[in-house]
Amino acid sequence: MRTTRKVSVWPVAFVGGLRYESPKVNAAGKVYGWKTVFDPHRPFAIDMAGFAVNLRLILQRPQAYFKLRGVKGGYQESSLLRELVTLNDLEPKAANCTKSKVHLPF
Repeated sequence: MRTTRKVSVWPVAFVGGLRYESPKVNAAGKVYGWKTVFDPHRPFAIDMAGFAVNLRLILQRPQAYFKLRGVKGGYQESSLLRELVTLNDLEPKAANCTKSKVHLPF
C-alpha cells in the first residue's frame, strides 16, 4: 500500500461466497475485469478490502467520498472509485493479483 500512486488493487479471500475475489489482470499488468460472482458488470466489482487509495488523490478530489445513501447496495465501492480513477489507472499488487494472504485470528 505504501507504493500506491492512485489506487492499488489485490485479491481478497472469502468474499461474496467465493474462496476469493480478484481483479483480472492482462499480460501488460492492466486490470481488465473482475473475478466475482456478485454483479461482475459493476464498474469496479471489488470489495472494500481489495483496494487502497492514495490520500493525495482523495485530497485532490473532495467531491469523492464513500456514499451510503442513494447508491444501490454493492455499488458503494464503484461509486467512490468512479470519482477517483478509471480502470486503466488501477495498480495491481500481489504479483499482478495472483496471490492472496489470509490472516486467521488464531
